[in-house]
Amino acid sequence: MCLLHTMLRVGDLDRSIKFYTQVLGMELLRRKRLRGRAVLLAARQGQ
Repeated sequence: MCLLHTMLRVGDLDRSIKFYTQVLGMELLRRKRLRGRAVLLAARQGQ
């Protein structure tokens, strides 16, 4: 399965990034703050 795009609302962004990178092995490519409290993250499945 290949996930191309999704949107998740989370209560603790740093904790969520830690889960996806350390537990699921994803690699965070970029992080950009948008208007308000929104943050755009780009990630990919790690090697």
